[in-house]
Amino acid sequence: MQDLADADLALIHALQIAPRAPWALLGAVLGADPVTVARRWQRLSAAGEAWITGYGSAALMRRTSLALVAVSCLPGRLPEITAQILDDPHAVTVEHTTGSCDLLLTVWTTGLADLSDYLVGRLSRLPGITATRTTMVTDVYAEGSSWRVGVLDAADRDRLRRAALTRASGLGELRTVDRPLALALGRDGRVPYSELAVAAGITAATARRRVARMLDDGVLTIRCELARYASHRPVSATLWANVPPGELAATAAAIASRPEVRLCAAVAGTQNLIVTVWLSALADLQRLEISLSARFPGLSIAERAIVLRHHKLMGRVLDEAGRAVRAVDMDIWHPPTGRPPTVARP
Repeated sequence: MQDLADADLALIHALQIAPRAPWALLGAVLGADPVTVARRWQRLSAAGEAWITGYGSAALMRRTSLALVAVSCLPGRLPEITAQILDDPHAVTVEHTTGSCDLLLTVWTTGLADLSDYLVGRLSRLPGITATRTTMVTDVYAEGSSWRVGVLDAADRDRLRRAALTRASGLGELRTVDRPLALALGRDGRVPYSELAVAAGITAATARRRVARMLDDGVLTIRCELARYASHRPVSATLWANVPPGELAATAAAIASRPEVRLCAAVAGTQNLIVTVWLSALADLQRLEISLSARFPGLSIAERAIVLRHHKLMGRVLDEAGRAVRAVDMDIWHPPTGRPPTVARP
């Protein structure tokens, strides 16, 4: 596997800031012909080295049920169990980890009853699973859409932010009629409005208005992702920590701003804070813990897990190198114990 070229990383950074920006704007910011930029993205996307996906925002996550489910398996059953879970719409992220469990799932449902149905009616029925431990997310301070490659200068970043600016109030609801649009954007966050219109049975102009409204209402997030090996941060780790309750919000907000942080969330469980980071080397984990302990004396780390392999990342099934292979609809409204919906393939 070769590192991505600087021009590729610059394009990915630009799309992280403005995922649906016109090629003309992206070309102007990157100093390249728009056709060349579009072809570069097509190559990256076709190779699975980068992709753009849409899903419910952190605001929507707070109003639904997001949980981290640690799964323990019988020896030799892990590959089979993983394969059976990958196409589940509610298991939006699937990781093979070190530590106290074999798999760490991010499970997203519409509410607690559906979460119970998924755990009891789906996971518990898979042969070879010996135990599960569920931790509820109560607030999200940072998630993958806020993470950046970090190669563009401040002027270029500001130019793209202005192009992508929305009100993002976070007060709206994802309406039932807009779910087909959200699911289509999950498969391809840059899908043209003409194709969105077909998916939702509406006109292209209506599709444009509805997507703009979802973004303005803060119920939809569109993010550009890349294979972790190409990010120069090939090590992923998750930390469970305890923080004094009165210091939790301020501590989480400060940690969320760190460049290595991919997820920072308050949780209800034995610990009250979870942090996922991407690091340049395994040794950086100890340095990170020392830094956090010095900056936040009230914080204590109770558990840590290294990701051995990302099998699925926010709806994208990944190969052994972390490249996107196919999309699975993050249809959190699908009955948790029902037959998985159709899997979208490239």
